[in-house]
Amino acid sequence: MNLAGVIENKMSIETQRHVGSHLIPLIADTIKSMIKNSQLTYEQIFGVGVGVPGITDVDNGVVIDAPSVEWENVPLRNQLEEILPFPVYLDNDVNIAALGELWKGVGETNSNFLMITLGTGVGCGIIINGQLYRGSSYAAGEIGYMVTDKKTAEKNYEHTFTGYGFLDNHVGGPSITRRMKNYSSEAGNSETWSAKKVFHSAKSGDETALEALNEPLSHLSFALINVISLLNPERIVLGGRISKSMDQFLPSISATIDKHIPIQTEIGTTSVTDVSLLGAGYLLLMEHESILRI
Repeated sequence: MNLAGVIENKMSIETQRHVGSHLIPLIADTIKSMIKNSQLTYEQIFGVGVGVPGITDVDNGVVIDAPSVEWENVPLRNQLEEILPFPVYLDNDVNIAALGELWKGVGETNSNFLMITLGTGVGCGIIINGQLYRGSSYAAGEIGYMVTDKKTAEKNYEHTFTGYGFLDNHVGGPSITRRMKNYSSEAGNSETWSAKKVFHSAKSGDETALEALNEPLSHLSFALINVISLLNPERIVLGGRISKSMDQFLPSISATIDKHIPIQTEIGTTSVTDVSLLGAGYLLLMEHESILRI
C-alpha cells in the first residue's frame, strides 16, 4: 500500500498449519516475497502494520493472547523486527479493520461507530469521537466473551474452540458449520458445509440452513443490543468473512433490536474493499501524523 491508501500488491497464505512460533518466519518471508515481487527495495518500505487475531499490547508490541494461532505473551514486534529491516506496528485485527473503516469508510462521515467482524469468532473495534478505544489493558471490544443467554452459559455447552468465548462459540463460523452438520445429518444429508455455504443455502430458502442460523443470529442480535445500549454508536458496520452473506438477515436483526431498545442505530455491512489491509497501513501512518497531512 502506498501513502495514499492505494493497495498496489497483495497475497494470501494458509496459516492453519503454521501456528505458534512457526508462523512468525512465514509472515516475514511473505513480506519479503511481496517486496521482491513488487520490485521495491527495503529502503522504500516505510514500515509494516500487522493485525493480530487476539489481544495485543500495542505499546510494547506483545501479543497477550491469540488462541487461533497459539500465541500467548509473544513479543511479536521484536521478533519480526529482528528479521525485517523496518519498523513493525501491531494491533488487534478487529481494531485494524475499524481503523480502515475510519480512514476510508463510514469514518468519513461518522465519528462514533463500531466495527464488528464475524469470522472464526466475533470481535468489535470501537471508534469514539474519531479515536480508536482500546481499553485499560488492550481488551476493549472483546465481545466474543459476551454472554447472551444465562441458561446456556450455566450449562456445559459445546465449545467449538478452546480459548474462545460464549458468543464466539455461538456465532462464529465454525459454530454455524457445526450446527448445520448436525441438522443435515438428522435429515440424512452428509454434504460438506462451510459458514458461507450455510448462508448461501439460507438465502435460497433452504429450511435446514435457516433453522441452523436461527440461534446464532439471535445471539448476535442480543449482543448488538448490549453494545448499542452501552456505547450508543451512530453506526454499526459488520465485517469479516461471514458478514458478506448477511445483508438478507439485517432487517430481522434490526427488528429484534428495535423490540428491546429505543436507540436508533444504523446497521450495515462494510463497503470498503480490503478494509483490514487499509487499516494496517493507517496504523503505521498514525504513528507519523505528518504523513497524514500531506
